Amino acid sequence: MVLISAIVIARPLTSETATNTSQKTISVTGTATVSAAPDEALLDLAVQTQGTTATEATTNNAALMAKVMGALASEGISNDSIQTISYTLTPIYQTNVNQSAPSIIIGYTATNEIQVTVTDLGSIGRIIDQAISAGVNQVQGITFTLSDAKLATLQQQALQLAVQNADGQAKAMASTLGITITGPTSISPGYTFQPTNYPRLAEAASGAAQTSIQPGTLQVTATVQVTYGFA
Repeated sequence: MVLISAIVIARPLTSETATNTSQKTISVTGTATVSAAPDEALLDLAVQTQGTTATEATTNNAALMAKVMGALASEGISNDSIQTISYTLTPIYQTNVNQSAPSIIIGYTATNEIQVTVTDLGSIGRIIDQAISAGVNQVQGITFTLSDAKLATLQQQALQLAVQNADGQAKAMASTLGITITGPTSISPGYTFQPTNYPRLAEAASGAAQTSIQPGTLQVTATVQVTYGFA
């Protein structure tokens, strides 16, 4: 789906005498939006463990994460598609009724969060379920996005449509006003793209039906501000 709109900047026909030139200009803004399905998903998965000592908490965490990595590998996820984005080890303090008493550490919490890049979007639900079965107990979020190649292609498509739209607007104005467009004197492009993010899900729990994930569509918008000279 392609959406196209155009905005004529509210600037009158002007003679740019400030720059010691008699050239007259008009400025228009063309905007085009191209919609497409995402081709990548980023899964933020975490393993959180506790222990009475720091060593126990981190050892338990490492053991579970090794199982998670094995489960991901069985789903065809390579190590290049997995990145550690956070690792924390924090103490657990005993709650004291007497606030003036010193806090006592009674254990530790280790959390290892990874980001998994998935290109087979139909397998996302299964991958999440397999990761949970292996030891993941937090699903921090899912982001649907576009690969660099697909984003570049969509940006080019949107830009071409935006330029065509701006050009059409300028010609329509010129025809109405009885002037002749001599050509563009400046062009300033810009893009907007916002991946779809599903924030942190509920604490992961095994035994449920297969997780259903719907990627939807994403939009890439190109905007060009074009200044034309006229006679």
